[in-house]
Amino acid sequence: MKIKVFFVSILAILMTVSLYAETPMKIGFINVKKALFESSEGKRSLSVLQAQKEQIEKGLALKKAELDNKAKELQEGIMLSEAVKKQKKDELEILKKQFMQEVNKQKRILKADEERHTKRIIEDVVAMARKIGEAQGYDLIVEATIVQGLLYSKYKVEDITNKVILEYDKLHNIQPAQ
Repeated sequence: MKIKVFFVSILAILMTVSLYAETPMKIGFINVKKALFESSEGKRSLSVLQAQKEQIEKGLALKKAELDNKAKELQEGIMLSEAVKKQKKDELEILKKQFMQEVNKQKRILKADEERHTKRIIEDVVAMARKIGEAQGYDLIVEATIVQGLLYSKYKVEDITNKVILEYDKLHNIQPAQ
């Protein structure tokens, strides 16, 4: 929220300054979330992350099935002595704790990978927006959420998201996303 207020304040100051200038301000905005999910690189990263998640889930499902089998064996172990039952129950509890630690570890790994992919793409998209802004003479380019807070502007505020996605895909020598 503070960032939004900051950017809206900067936008207001720039617009005030430009009132005294001869040429109108050229303002653009980009929907970073859209660029993240609709660019070819974003779709590729999402696909990689989804495959990684599915692989992890399969491995965890196998480990869970093993735990369930051990628990079932323990319940069906009527002939076992109390000492052996206690030992197997203790072993099962240790395995359950290890399983939960593994689940949490895999969640952290997935989250870190997602953040790494997202950060890289967002940095590239911002750099591409800057490049387009400089090449096409924009005075200001902001994120779409900032524009949502803008109630009025005497200047046209242009959505350049699709331009950024197109140029970003070209940068990676990828055909535009369909």
